[in-house]
Amino acid sequence: GNTAVYLLYAHARICSIIRKSGKDIEELKREGEIFLQTDDERKLGLHLLQFAEVVEDACTNLLPNVLCEYVYDLSNKFTSFYSECKVVGSAEETSRLLLCEATLVVMRKCFHLLGITPVYKL
Repeated sequence: GNTAVYLLYAHARICSIIRKSGKDIEELKREGEIFLQTDDERKLGLHLLQFAEVVEDACTNLLPNVLCEYVYDLSNKFTSFYSECKVVGSAEETSRLLLCEATLVVMRKCFHLLGITPVYKL
């Protein structure tokens, strides 16, 4: 459900995907590109792009629940993406790993703002 444990599990799962790929994510960030070809990739990418607006709204109106809702929706969109799009070993592996990394970055920023310590393994 809509709990910190669910969010931390999603974070740890994304970390595991990147770890299992065996790829150097820093190198991919320098050389790779993200291509949003499927509907689930686009939904996740568009949600990531809303992050700055959501943070501004949450801070301006002193409503941390807006940020909580955003990161929960992000976890759900990632789960849908991962269920429908093979990441490791796919032809789109670099793009999809970068999308995973972008999701991690935004999740960690949300966790930091909410005072939640991320979990990297379960």
